[in-house]
Order: sequence, then structure tokens, then C-alpha cells
Amino acid sequence: MTIQQSPFRNGRLASAARCALPLLVAGVALPASAAHNNHAYVVNQGSNTVSVIDMATNGVTATITVGFTPVAAAVSPDGKRVYVVNSQAETVSVIDAATNVVAAEVKVGTTPAAVTVGADGAKVYVANSGDNTVSVIDAARNTVASSIPVGSTPLSIAAGPLGARVYTGNIGDGTVSVIDTRAGRTVAKVQVNGVPFGLGIGPFGARLYAPDIASNTVTVVDTLKNTVAGSFTAGNGAYDVATSLVGTPVYVTNFADNTLSVIEPLSRKTLATVTVGNSPESVAVSRSTGRVYVTNTGSNDVSVLDPFTNKVIATVAVGNSPAAVATQPE
Repeated sequence: MTIQQSPFRNGRLASAARCALPLLVAGVALPASAAHNNHAYVVNQGSNTVSVIDMATNGVTATITVGFTPVAAAVSPDGKRVYVVNSQAETVSVIDAATNVVAAEVKVGTTPAAVTVGADGAKVYVANSGDNTVSVIDAARNTVASSIPVGSTPLSIAAGPLGARVYTGNIGDGTVSVIDTRAGRTVAKVQVNGVPFGLGIGPFGARLYAPDIASNTVTVVDTLKNTVAGSFTAGNGAYDVATSLVGTPVYVTNFADNTLSVIEPLSRKTLATVTVGNSPESVAVSRSTGRVYVTNTGSNDVSVLDPFTNKVIATVAVGNSPAAVATQPE
């Protein structure tokens, strides 16, 4: 998940595995109930809309109006719901993915900036940058069940794959807060390098990645120990991060030089630097194909990357200032 209000815009806050990836993609059997899940949802901050991209054809099939200043999105594990954070409206729009209709609007905290969904889909977590809290939404009722204090100015959030932990990136104090979801409270705080505008977590949950837009580095957090395990260098203006299906490589958007870094996290070697559109912010990976989707807020489009060749295979025009992207679990 990423923060979508760039510090460069308007002065506001806002591998071994590469060889294994074709085998993994070819061998995954998808449940019948998820066979229709083939969409990427792009949040257009300047249009107050969400563009729906068919990931098979790379065409926009629908445009959904949401709340004022949408900045982030997350999809439920079953692909049936899409949650969109509307920063200035201070709401979350709940989209029915089958109909592309907003089914509910949930009032959350002050200046919400990021959203993630728990592993079982029962709870949705919203980072509120204006009041240093996380709103916990009961997904069955579409109501806020609780509020959890975290660090200063949380602008990014990520959920562990097992459901026990949720993490926020707090740019006000340069930390990552660790939330115990069962206890409903923050249990640790990890000091990271600089300001974590984006957070990414590996598919097995052992590593959390926090890019720093100022130093162009990505801090690696050991989630078992809640300690810093190292760092690696990305491009200019490292902004958001996502991992491949098997945890490596790691993809980092570089806002200031219009590129995507493809990095092997164990050796910390840059495998490729891919030119994308203007001012790339958010990045997401398809769980079935491994394709990488990058929102380019300066050129109003999405770059689609082939993970086997590390080349852009499509550029999809969307709405104004696309700030975030989330993919269905196909």
C-alpha cells in the first residue's frame, strides 16, 4: 500500500525466484469462485474516480465515481470488495466488484491516507494521517469497530499474510508501528531510515520493506524480531514497493526519475531499471501472472511490466493523477 499525496506535488503530505516464477504461475490452480477476478483498480486522485482495468486485455472497462480526493485502494482476499480511501472526504468507499457500484461509505478518522485488508477479509485497516490512528472496519457491517493509536502521521499500511500483524509507515517520526490484530493495539515501533511513504511485505511475511524518498534507500525490517535487517539502494525518489509472487524480486517505484527498480533483496543487487511513465507512485503485482502495475501520476496512465523480461508491455490511459493501484486475487 502506498501514500498517494506526493511531497513533490502541491507541497502537500498527503534471481532464483525469477526462474521459479514461471513454474509457480503455471502450477497455480485457481478456485472456481475466483475465476472472474481479473481486474486492477486504479485510484484517480484528480478525478475522484476509480478506473477498472481488465488485466487480460489491458483495457479500461469501467470508471467508478468515489469520494473527494481518493488516494489509496485495497481489494478483499476473495476479490469481491474494493476499498477506496477518500482523503478529504474522510471516508472509505466500498465497491462491489461484481457490479462496479459503491455499496457503502464508511466514515473513518482524520485525513485517511492508506488502507489494507486482513488476511481473512473480516477487517479493513485504514491509516489516518491527521490523528495518528488506524480505523478498524468491520467488513460485514461496514462500520468502524475500533481505533488504534500508532506513530506520527501514518501514510502507508500493510497487512501480514497470516493476519496476526498490521504495519503502518509513520513519516512524522520515521517509524513503522506494529499492530497485534488480535489484541487490537500497537505492540512495537521500529525506527527506519527517513520517511516511509510506502510499505510492502513479502508473501511469507518475514520481511517488510520501507522505502525512503529522500535517501533513495529501502529499509528491510525483520518482522519476527521487529528489528532492522538491512537496507538496499533503489532509484531517485524511492516511493512505493511490492514483491513478486515468491518474494523476490522486489519492485520499487522511483518518483523523481520515472523508473521502476527491480531488485533481488538477498544480494541487494539491482536486476533492472525500467523506464515507466511520469512520476510513478504506486505499484502492485498480479497474483496469477506476476505482471507489475505502476501508476504514473504525472502522465495519467498505468505501465504494465512483464516480470520475465522486465519490459513495459502496455501503457493504459486512466483518469487524472492516478495515485494507487490494487489488483484482484485472480
